[in-house]
Amino acid sequence: MMKFIEIGVTLKLTHVLKYQKTLYNAEMDDVINEMISYAESKKGKVKRILTITKGINFETGKQRLVVDFLLEMNQPTSGNNKFQYVSEYVLENCVVSKYKGHPQNASMATREVNEYIKKHELDPISPIHQVMKIDKKTRKKEKKKNEVDLEVYLAII
Repeated sequence: MMKFIEIGVTLKLTHVLKYQKTLYNAEMDDVINEMISYAESKKGKVKRILTITKGINFETGKQRLVVDFLLEMNQPTSGNNKFQYVSEYVLENCVVSKYKGHPQNASMATREVNEYIKKHELDPISPIHQVMKIDKKTRKKEKKKNEVDLEVYLAII
């Protein structure tokens, strides 16, 4: 269920694989799984996955998203011709909402952040950052009982 809004929070990720792609929403899991496989092939353990939707593209007549994928690992690694390695990613002064529950209702966390910003007349300076915590046992996105553990960050002035 919904937790609460926090303000002034810093999001900090270390040992990050980064990848940007324009894709259909249905393709996101394939990209995430490919990044997890790459990280595991480098003997890394995935801690969190962050998606940043930077825009929407309608060139093909269908909605495609411009998304940055950031995969946080437990140790440094190397990038390749597809994935860039970044030692640290920081987003400061954020409004945050946390959600744990059925994936179908995960958008409530984003809605809660947007409503808080509107109600308090704050000025966002970043796109929405959705951080999915990874189940430590399976190291996959899927969790028991079809549950997600999500945090939504939005930086403000």
